[in-house]
Amino acid sequence: MRATTVRFSDDLWTLLEAEASRQGISAAQFVRDAAIMRLGVLSGRRGDNDAVLSLEQLAAGALSGRPSADVDRLAELHRTQLLDSPPDPAYDRIAEVAARMLEAPVALISLIDSDRQFFKSCVGLGEPWDSTRETPLSHSFCKHALDSPEPLVIEDARVHPLVRENLAIRDLDVIAYVGIPLITTRRHALGTLCVIDHRPRSWTPEQIEALHVLTTSVVAEIERALV
Repeated sequence: MRATTVRFSDDLWTLLEAEASRQGISAAQFVRDAAIMRLGVLSGRRGDNDAVLSLEQLAAGALSGRPSADVDRLAELHRTQLLDSPPDPAYDRIAEVAARMLEAPVALISLIDSDRQFFKSCVGLGEPWDSTRETPLSHSFCKHALDSPEPLVIEDARVHPLVRENLAIRDLDVIAYVGIPLITTRRHALGTLCVIDHRPRSWTPEQIEALHVLTTSVVAEIERALV
């Protein structure tokens, strides 16, 4: 897979992130979908039969804000029946260990639905979030962690281009963050195991690796729910 760095002005980033948030997707996914649509249009104009993209596929995917991969991901998430389920000691123990090992005040096991994130476990989260156990995606860092199998590591959200406009900074006091995607055997990222601090901080490779190990335990619990 090839990677590229796309630079935008601050004003354009703000508009892009706001629109992506309204659609319930990440800014990276928004840019990717726009690029796919542009390639489809250009290929069609050239009459390039090998490269042209189906408009029906685009309509079902990027144009709707719900790519087919995300439809499949959401189907598997709902199949777990974990959304809106009561607290579970097995998940809570993992979150508690994550908070302790990374010396973080907050640890969450977050499941990303189409319009919200539901906390299967939430350790150290303030009210009213601890009681409601969910937030809209406008308050989600975890939704961005689904775009890559690699950890999403943020030392200071207030200056990070991906999340600096995220309402979780203001309302949940999320400043430093590490999130590891919960990827099932079917290769669907259903959510994250994440830790949060209310101050800027650097996360060590050892801490990130420890969170990786704990993530395997969360995925094992999720896989049991899928049986």
